[in-house]
Amino acid sequence: MPLPRITFTAPEVGSAGLTQQAAREQGHRLRTSASRVPSSAHGWMHKVGNEGLIKLVEDAERGVLVGATPTGPSGGEVLYGLAVAVQTEVPVDRLRHMIYACPTFHRGVEGALGGRPRQLSAARRSAS
Repeated sequence: MPLPRITFTAPEVGSAGLTQQAAREQGHRLRTSASRVPSSAHGWMHKVGNEGLIKLVEDAERGVLVGATPTGPSGGEVLYGLAVAVQTEVPVDRLRHMIYACPTFHRGVEGALGGRPRQLSAARRSAS
């Protein structure tokens, strides 16, 4: 079972499941995406100190998240729902159709899932 991890720094860094590199090494066919915290409604309202992103690592064949990393204000709090999704293998399609409370930092998850998709660039993929 994936162990959720949080580093209480400024900004907070949370992680559940596999990193992109670890998932690739295990032979998963991946789809990755990210959403920047400032592009969410709460991120915009937060203003100063709103830097961060929510990165998702999906097993493209099974359609489930195998890893997630929220970084930013309340990154540890945002991790909860992502850890549940990783541990219970909630289908990504189901996560895409959830209604996310607004305005919260959790709305960034919706953006990373495809509500407002932002695929990672090749340069960022190699850095992970």
